[in-house]
Amino acid sequence: MVIGKNIVTASALRNASIFYSTPEFVADQVFPLLQTNSPTMKITKYLPSDYFRNDADVRGEGGEAKRGGFKTTEVTYSTIETAFAVPITDELRRNAKKQSAQPLQPDIEAVELAKRKVMLKRESEVASLITAATWADGVSGGEDAEGAWAAAAGTNTFIADIKKGLKTLREKGIVSNPNLEIRLLLDDYSFDEVVEIAAIKDQIKYTSSESITPDMLARILKIDKVIVPSVIENTAKETKAGTEFTASRIWKINATKGMALLYAYPKRLGLRIMSAGLIINDRFDEEEGGEHERVMKWRESSNHQDVYEVGELRDQLQVCAEAAYMWKDTIVT
Repeated sequence: MVIGKNIVTASALRNASIFYSTPEFVADQVFPLLQTNSPTMKITKYLPSDYFRNDADVRGEGGEAKRGGFKTTEVTYSTIETAFAVPITDELRRNAKKQSAQPLQPDIEAVELAKRKVMLKRESEVASLITAATWADGVSGGEDAEGAWAAAAGTNTFIADIKKGLKTLREKGIVSNPNLEIRLLLDDYSFDEVVEIAAIKDQIKYTSSESITPDMLARILKIDKVIVPSVIENTAKETKAGTEFTASRIWKINATKGMALLYAYPKRLGLRIMSAGLIINDRFDEEEGGEHERVMKWRESSNHQDVYEVGELRDQLQVCAEAAYMWKDTIVT
């Protein structure tokens, strides 16, 4: 005879679950977000030639002063809609309420997932535009640093390259001012190497025992801000199992090598500002909520489910190639 034992039926813990956190999206810290009320318009750009030309001269008695003006060009944007929808079945919502069910919050999580998908698409497209462009360095896809930003590189060129980039921007008329910051976007792998460079560590060895942070690095380089992105996307084709995962870093030029972008960023947008690029965000019609982001919910009765959708009307564009300097292959991972 077998003595009865306690039979345990495992159920889901209701006050804890495992999730994947994503580092902060940084696209709008590189290209500022300009919210508009039109799907397509022109942005006026002043040309630097007249502004920096030293052509004032002596005016003779009774004569006219030398004259001149501004030349301008225009950059056109056209927004398109990016959206993502998540269905929530009645069964999922019903089962999530049961005491032994997984601690899901289907409606909240549906909106969060849809929002994240739209933001991830924005991040990827802005990064792709930036890394494929030609900037003040004059090289499509960035100047080759040949892995010389690695801490163990025989001849490390990080500080020299940053100085070169700053010098180039200044020669293009791009300087820090009350409404303009000079920033450095440095991918996370390159950042991990740069903070181990002896010449960088020496800057704080007598004043701090802490690890070098992005803010510390900015002060060492005498610029306004250092941005360190580490956003990834899954490039694996979806299957029924749903477990496929191939990580791809969004802020990259070559997959196994680092990148960096030194650039101008306005503290506020308006007339006569400088920026390397812009993210344009158009407003939806009043019938769609009248905001720059649309969140919708509708019922599909025949499928016994509700659908949540998040969308935005967006374009991204380079507006001033002279306002940024890019490097590729800063390290080799």
